Amino acid sequence: MEQSRPRHEEESFLIVGNRSWFRACVDFVFSLAFWIYGLVVFLFFLSATLGWNNGLTKVLHASFHTIDQDVRNLVLLAMGIFSLFYIALYINRIYNKKRFGTLQRRTYPPPVDNLELKTLGLMDPETIEKLQTQDYTVFETNPIIALESKKP
Repeated sequence: MEQSRPRHEEESFLIVGNRSWFRACVDFVFSLAFWIYGLVVFLFFLSATLGWNNGLTKVLHASFHTIDQDVRNLVLLAMGIFSLFYIALYINRIYNKKRFGTLQRRTYPPPVDNLELKTLGLMDPETIEKLQTQDYTVFETNPIIALESKKP
């Protein structure tokens, strides 16, 4: 198993897609529409919670048949549910730390040497040497010996 590390400059790459200008424009328009929708919803909740009366809140209150107090109650309910889950997960974290202690990260196993590979008996020693010395190897058949056919 090889340890993770940052890539060298020559190994890094970007994925470049081939899409038409029409599809890029359609994606941009849809993305812009959803960003505007999200901003409108955020401003509605903010202005209704803080009691700011503007054209946006008047139109949305009229269309949804709500008042500022309904929106405040919804926001308080959402904050209460969030707080309840946060407290429950924090208590669970404390419980796990007391029960299991602080767990250390696993360490990588040491590199495998030729003797260990040969004692496994899954490949011929010549095949092991061939795999380690050559950059490119092609096999006609599978070089790994099946476990059922191993003789003790």
